[in-house]
Amino acid sequence: MASNVVEIGAESPERTNSERAYRLLRNDIISGDLAPGLKLKIEMLRQRYGLGAAPIREALARLSSDHLVRLEGQRGCEVVAMSAADARDVGHVRKMLEIEALRDSITRGDEMWETNVITAFHRLESIERQINQGIDDLSEWERRNKAFHVALVAACDSPWLFRLRRQVFDQHERYRRLSRVKTVRTRDISQEHRDLFQAAIDRDVERATAVMETHIQGTTDAVTAALAAREKTGE
Repeated sequence: MASNVVEIGAESPERTNSERAYRLLRNDIISGDLAPGLKLKIEMLRQRYGLGAAPIREALARLSSDHLVRLEGQRGCEVVAMSAADARDVGHVRKMLEIEALRDSITRGDEMWETNVITAFHRLESIERQINQGIDDLSEWERRNKAFHVALVAACDSPWLFRLRRQVFDQHERYRRLSRVKTVRTRDISQEHRDLFQAAIDRDVERATAVMETHIQGTTDAVTAALAAREKTGE
C-alpha cells in the first residue's frame, strides 16, 4: 500500500517568521478578513501582523504560488478574486482528482488505512453534530474536514495524483467556507460525510465515488449561485 501522510493531528509548529506570516495571511484570505481584490501593502501588513517586511514578502510570494495572491510587479499585489466561473472550474477539477484518488485508495487500503479513516471521521462528526453544524469554528471544522478527506485517499498509490489532489483541495478552501455558511440551514453535511464514510468502510467503490461526486457538486452549486448573485448585483 502507498504510504501517504494522514493529517489528523495539530498543525506543525512554525520555525520562522516567514512561516508565521504565511499562516496569518493565508488564514485571513481564506476567512475573507482580507477581501478578494484587496490591495496588499507591505506597510499595512507589517502593522497588522507585527512582522518585518522580509517575511511578509516571502509569504506573499508563497501565496502567489498558491494562487491566493496576485503579484503585479511594481504595482504591488492583491488578493485573488473569487468568481462563479473559478468556483465552477476548481470544483470540477477537484471532483475528478478526488474521485480517482478515492477509487484507488479504497481498493488498496489496509487495516491501518481503515483505522485512520474511522478516527478522522469521528473527530469530524463530533464538531458537525454541534449547533450550526460546526460553522461557529470554521477553522477547526476545516482542519477536521481536511483530515477526513486526506484519510480517505491516503492509500492512493500515485504520488502525483495525491499531490495534485492536495493542491486543488487547498485551493478549494475559500469556496468550501462560503458554501458552509450559505447552506448551513439547507444541507446536512454531517449525513453526507457519514454516507461517504460508510461506503468507504464497506469498500463499496462505486457507492463511495457517487457520494463523493454529489458531495463536491453540492459545494460547487452553492458557491456558484452565491457568487453569481453577487456579480449580478455588483457587490
